[in-house]
Amino acid sequence: MQFNRSINIPGILWLTGFRTALPIPFFSNFYSALLLTCAGIFASHFAIAQDSDNLDFLIFEPVLIDTLESDSQTEVDSEIVSEITFRELTSLPEGNNAVTASAYLLNLLAKENDNQINLDESSIIAYEESIQALELEGGAYEPALSQELIAISKLYQNRNEHEKALEYLDKALHVNRVNLGLYNLDQQKIVEEKIRSLVALGDLHEADQQQEYLFSLKRRNFGDTSVNILPALIDYAEWNIFAFDSRLVMNPGLSYGADSSTFSNYKVSNSIGEEDFRMARLANAQVMYRAIIQILLKNYGFNDPRIVEMEKKLALTNYFFATNLGVTMNTFGSNSSSPSLNSPPGFYETSSRVSSNSMGYRHGRQSLERRLEYLYNMDNISPEEIARAKIELGDWQLTFKKRTVALEIYQDAYDELSIQGIDQQHIDALFSPVLPQPIPEFITYRYSRAANNIPEDQPLDYQGWIDVQMTINRFGKPQDVSILAQSPDTSELLQDRLLRFLKSYMTFRPRFSNDVLRNEDPVMVRYYYSY
Repeated sequence: MQFNRSINIPGILWLTGFRTALPIPFFSNFYSALLLTCAGIFASHFAIAQDSDNLDFLIFEPVLIDTLESDSQTEVDSEIVSEITFRELTSLPEGNNAVTASAYLLNLLAKENDNQINLDESSIIAYEESIQALELEGGAYEPALSQELIAISKLYQNRNEHEKALEYLDKALHVNRVNLGLYNLDQQKIVEEKIRSLVALGDLHEADQQQEYLFSLKRRNFGDTSVNILPALIDYAEWNIFAFDSRLVMNPGLSYGADSSTFSNYKVSNSIGEEDFRMARLANAQVMYRAIIQILLKNYGFNDPRIVEMEKKLALTNYFFATNLGVTMNTFGSNSSSPSLNSPPGFYETSSRVSSNSMGYRHGRQSLERRLEYLYNMDNISPEEIARAKIELGDWQLTFKKRTVALEIYQDAYDELSIQGIDQQHIDALFSPVLPQPIPEFITYRYSRAANNIPEDQPLDYQGWIDVQMTINRFGKPQDVSILAQSPDTSELLQDRLLRFLKSYMTFRPRFSNDVLRNEDPVMVRYYYSY
């Protein structure tokens, strides 16, 4: 068998050299593009990946299997036994351009470098000449200079010469303010480009200061409670999630302190020490999402679908609080030392850190409960949408070890669809997928394509496979996990990594049989691996 396979799940963020724990639908267009500027920051990781034994970009991809008894027989310990063969029940799409995980990332980086080298130097020279001509004709503050300065800064950004790009952007910003005033909104594009270059340089703190300035600018123009401030609130919330999740290397020489600011009745924390930077960003995101929800409710009522989306994002921030940071204090604005600044990039693992006593658990549960209540009261919401929201609430409870409550929610969601006469095939697709679904669904897991920034439709060249059998108990935890077989030359290290990952970090959503949850769910899975 050729290990030339891929899996196609659209909508997951992929980046060159940057790892994120969030799928791309979480971010707006600006922040999705901003993530792409992080490519150069982690380029050194790809050089390491050239070592064929390096497992930094290890991926495991599951295929469901079962056993077939062969007609062939063999002698084992003086006994004649039938040979057992394994049959794949699901498949991974194949393609002709399959490469290993590390080779894909290295090739992409090389392609980017080639594009930068091949940029037309004459374009930069032409813009510089245009800028000089405008200055001679109209002076240092000629209004038309701003656009020319922005254009040449983008050329330098494309060449990864971000220090030079920032010089031109600062000049453009100065010209803009002289002509249009300190608080004009036309400067937004310039500030966003500055943020892009600062992120590419790894200066997360200065980028954060620029983003805070941009948000304060919009507040000054729109006020704190107007519907016109909603895009700014969403942008600033996404920025704070981005800053929490980016894992950029922060400058240890910086103090990471800034004047505090307030927003409505909530506190936006910006006066912090370096060790609390990421936690404060998460707290700020929560402030923004709560404010967004209140403005939406006040102006549009609970029928606005954006409320449902914002409640889910608010729940996500609480998940990160409860699991990644281990926050258990009574106020999210409090400072707490966090080990997460040094945590592995690109994925989150839940284990003993999960606690249903944390504020993160309770606030996240309340967000998902409100979300479900909104859906029940909205017009034109399908039973399947209600069921999915209930399932996600059940996932939340199960993740935080509220097991009995979780199982009751799953059963209630299943029964409600049955009572409403939904086709059994649709119910089974939702509650009994062919492969068990890891939970929670909204995070990126170690050893996945998303954790390695590889598109889900990119064919991969697999170095081998490992067959695993396990029993998923009624609470979604794998038990009796063991290896049945493996491809030749599969190392013990790879086998140990897979077993440890399944045993220590994975929880699956319990599946149904005959209208009830399974007490035991035996499965056999072939994990193809690439690195």
